[in-house]
Amino acid sequence: MSDHNTDDLEYLDLDSLLDDASDTNEEETAEGTASGQEAEADEEALVSDKAASRTPLSDGLIQEQEDSDEEEEYDEEASDEMSPASAGRRSAAATDRRSATNAAARNGRNPRTARRGNDGSRTGLPGWVHLVLLGAIAAIALIAFVRYQRWAKGEQIVIDEDSAGKFNVEVNDNMVLLPASKLEGHEDDGKTTILCLGNAPFSDDTSEKGLAGQISQLSGAETINASFPNSQVTCYNRSYDTSTNRGIHDIFNLFYVCYAISINDYTSLETVASVHTEDPQYMTAVENLKNTDFNKVDIIAVMYDAIDYENRMAVTNPNLEDELDTYTGSLKNAFQLIQDKYPHIRIVFMSPTYMMHKDENGDYKDGRTDDIGNGTLIQYWQFGYDTCGDSGVSFLDNYYGSINDTNYKEYLSDNIHINDAGRTKIADHFVYKVLNNEYAEYDAGSLAIAGK
Repeated sequence: MSDHNTDDLEYLDLDSLLDDASDTNEEETAEGTASGQEAEADEEALVSDKAASRTPLSDGLIQEQEDSDEEEEYDEEASDEMSPASAGRRSAAATDRRSATNAAARNGRNPRTARRGNDGSRTGLPGWVHLVLLGAIAAIALIAFVRYQRWAKGEQIVIDEDSAGKFNVEVNDNMVLLPASKLEGHEDDGKTTILCLGNAPFSDDTSEKGLAGQISQLSGAETINASFPNSQVTCYNRSYDTSTNRGIHDIFNLFYVCYAISINDYTSLETVASVHTEDPQYMTAVENLKNTDFNKVDIIAVMYDAIDYENRMAVTNPNLEDELDTYTGSLKNAFQLIQDKYPHIRIVFMSPTYMMHKDENGDYKDGRTDDIGNGTLIQYWQFGYDTCGDSGVSFLDNYYGSINDTNYKEYLSDNIHINDAGRTKIADHFVYKVLNNEYAEYDAGSLAIAGK
């Protein structure tokens, strides 16, 4: 050792240093003893609290916790060689678990065995709860099934026939008046002349009791009956075909009658009509057409029964709307022929009435709901209504406004053909809306003019 170091040691008081170290150890021992005593006191207080809050359930829980603590102490001893940081984490985790267990014990439950019974078996909801839930589900399913069955079955509504005609029915008349431009150059003779075209409604009775005759009597107008029996609106063929009997009789259908009027040539009509010696109305109709001065005609009234529906004629072709072998195509083309030739003539299309039809077994079926090939009777009515609106033609609603499914037994002779009372009803409706130009809706349940 150098001289400088030796000199320094001479100044150190070794006895004094030893005395200071001894005093420090005594102080630390005293402090440790005091801390230990305080810890023992705290532990005793905790044990006392635990004992005071013990229950039979918590005793078991605490015993399990003590066993667990022993296992954890053993694990801690075995891990003495672990790092100080790891040991600290383990000690903190153990403290947390003890705190959680103590809290569970105080609350009277064991987090490890909360879902187990006293015998250790796993427990859940009581059995009666399951039975109640199953019963409720079964009751709901039964109620739903019963309600569905009642809804699907529906309820039968019985209508007293004496009050059937009292139900309100909306009448869909659509009256179209000619603009002044259509009447330019036409000289009014001061008299109303009506040409009647169609089939059975006009042709079945051509007397004063017939439809044309009653229109004349109720209004004072002159009527000319040029209707052809068994004719219809729709043509059987797109072009006139004489190779079949049905094709030959297309000549009496609406389009070809209007075509003859437009060219003022009735030769073809007369030729075919001459064959029908069984019914003079064919030739009478031709003669009436030949003798008519169309410059004096004010209205052409067109009415066919539901024969197009009975004969299963196509209602329309959306791809070829002008086809003559469709109901709407024949109507549209026939109207156009008259309007082009005689623009001063007002056309009134009188819709078919309600009717029933006979099936192959001879049973009557409801035309309103029974589709026998190309739609129900309502579809012919609807497309007729739309076509008239598009063509500027007046539409008289005989289906709802004259003879409908609530009063047909009074106005149809055989569920199909119109009787005398039915013709009076239609004539009354025509005069009220067309000739008297009444704005109010026509009442299907009573007579407006004929009853006065």
